[in-house]
Amino acid sequence: MKIAKDGVRAKVRVGYDGKVYKEFRGTDADKRFENEARVLKLLESRGCDFVPRVIETDPESLLLVTTNVGHPADKISEEKAKELFTRLEKEYGVVHDDPFPRNITYHQQRGVFCVIDFELATILSDDWSEDLRLDIEWAGMTREGRRKPGNDDSLAVFSSLEGWETKQPFVGSVHLSGEGVVMAVSDGMGGVKGGAYASFLAVSELRRFLPAWLGDFRGSADPLAILRATVKDLHDYIIRRASLNPELSGMGATLACGLFFRTEMHFAHVGDSRIYRWRKGELEQLSFDHSQVGRLFREGKLNEREARMHPRRNILNQVIGANCQFVRPQMGTVSLKPGDWYLFCSDGVVDGLWNHHISEIIARGVDSNEEVETVANALLNRAFDNAGKDDTTLFLVRISEQAEE
Repeated sequence: MKIAKDGVRAKVRVGYDGKVYKEFRGTDADKRFENEARVLKLLESRGCDFVPRVIETDPESLLLVTTNVGHPADKISEEKAKELFTRLEKEYGVVHDDPFPRNITYHQQRGVFCVIDFELATILSDDWSEDLRLDIEWAGMTREGRRKPGNDDSLAVFSSLEGWETKQPFVGSVHLSGEGVVMAVSDGMGGVKGGAYASFLAVSELRRFLPAWLGDFRGSADPLAILRATVKDLHDYIIRRASLNPELSGMGATLACGLFFRTEMHFAHVGDSRIYRWRKGELEQLSFDHSQVGRLFREGKLNEREARMHPRRNILNQVIGANCQFVRPQMGTVSLKPGDWYLFCSDGVVDGLWNHHISEIIARGVDSNEEVETVANALLNRAFDNAGKDDTTLFLVRISEQAEE
């Protein structure tokens, strides 16, 4: 392990597993240990996404194990640091005892600044639950397009236990406080044989590679790094498989993948399959299309109609496999809140549904208290009726607060 800090009040080590191990020592070590663990758990329950997550606590040895949120941000301005500490207080009800740049890190994978060292922090209000427990419900489905026989889309949903896949049904639910779940949608390309095979490999090998990297959800120090490594493995594997068969030459696939656990969703995305979040009536596209048109849309140079009608909208510069030399997935983490809905879908859904259609169908389902599967069917049927040439595939997810048992 690398020693990051060895002071009077604590010794901090960064393990080869990516976790941060903090041993408390000195005056009131037990109280400072309890306070930091409590504050970090509360901030997680309140949806604060720029602090470490608690992985393990050992009250006897006063050892706190957390996720690694990057390296010290030596060059951050005092103004930016002050902004983070102000957010902690105003949005999440926690006052840091040492609000200076030395307690700021930069998480390169996520591209965000984070705050550390909460042993003397103060919680302003206990109005919020310190242990927000969430449920996830989902429904996944696919339909073959009318343009050609065969379905080039694939989908998968699974959990991970000690490095092995645990299968989940296409319609199901779990308690996120105790178990995580991964879901993925892939759209293949590469001719009659190559497209379907590429998407099949993308999701089937994801079920093998990701658990091997992850182990289980509870012990994961950096889910984004694990997702990135998994996507690279998928990319290399599909290229190798294509090289063994001339009929599969150039095959590739998109991927929209989400890892749900506790109060967060970590995602990886390549291509033009999409990930959306619906929250309080507002639909947000979390993923961005890996294309020139997608870049212009993100920059505000094209509106939704112009992007949908653009003649080069389907020309991708990032895919898994194919002729893409290096894969650079879009990575992200979002905090989950009760009432959130998430949609993972292939471009067949996007062809048939504008953003306002997606939002309206979900809102109608919420107002009518419909099951997730019912709303997912409504999305699939509407998309297929409006377009239907391409294969149409989706996962729809609902987040809710876990009921008392």
